[in-house]
Amino acid sequence: MIFCCTLDDFLTVGIDPNAASDLFSILANRDHRLPTIIVSQSGPAYWVEALPDRIAADSTVNRLASQARTLNLGEVDMRRRRSDEAKTAKDYWE
Repeated sequence: MIFCCTLDDFLTVGIDPNAASDLFSILANRDHRLPTIIVSQSGPAYWVEALPDRIAADSTVNRLASQARTLNLGEVDMRRRRSDEAKTAKDYWE
């Protein structure tokens, strides 16, 4: 049985040093063994800056990005797009 871990909205909000340490431990344990999916509105360069410890940040991001397959959806904000579509629907109400 394979357990895939999905981190949605990765680093959308700040992360404290304890949480960053936990994140590193989890990713180090999964590295080269188990799949991990990262969903983020930013990329690895931002992640390094957002994590509180630069050395741990480099190691964490290297684990995430070194063997990664990237799917870039572009600049479209799907939440806003769906909201705009919903507002034009016949059954829309506020």
